[in-house]
Amino acid sequence: MSRLRRAVTAAALTVPLLFATGCGIATTGVVESGRAGTVKLATAPDPGLLYFIAPDGALVPVPATDRVPRPDVGFTIGMLLEGPGEVAREAGLTTEIPVPDVNSPDPKAKGTARGPVKVAADDKTLRVVLPLPVEPLSGPARRQLACTALQAVSVSPAPEILLIGSDGKEGSAVCQVRPEG
Repeated sequence: MSRLRRAVTAAALTVPLLFATGCGIATTGVVESGRAGTVKLATAPDPGLLYFIAPDGALVPVPATDRVPRPDVGFTIGMLLEGPGEVAREAGLTTEIPVPDVNSPDPKAKGTARGPVKVAADDKTLRVVLPLPVEPLSGPARRQLACTALQAVSVSPAPEILLIGSDGKEGSAVCQVRPEG
């Protein structure tokens, strides 16, 4: 009787298995169902970008602030003049723009890069009036200022950038993310 039981048990398991495999059900092609779903993400407003120098010499954009949505050019460059924040410094980013040393006993060092930044633009030139002399600025410092200013004005084609220093001297600048050479 045990053989008969095994045969009945095997048959009882096989029949449902055959039905479960879908014998006799025809296959269908791809069924179009419309566009894929989309999701809107909550993002912060565009804060403007500051350009700092990575260890390899390339310029790296860093959000200016999350306090002011799309700040004006003068505000953005003023933030650049304060130097990289703590997180940017920890990431190895630096600046070649003279940053004020608030701990210095020399009053001149404390105000190196402080003061209002004025910006004027026409179709061909973006003039950036800085609260520091332009002549001693290095090439990377000028690139930082140029890229930050261009990103803040968002115009196309890119105008010529003219930096005007506190000493009244002028110097041109070009936004170039990678250093020459």
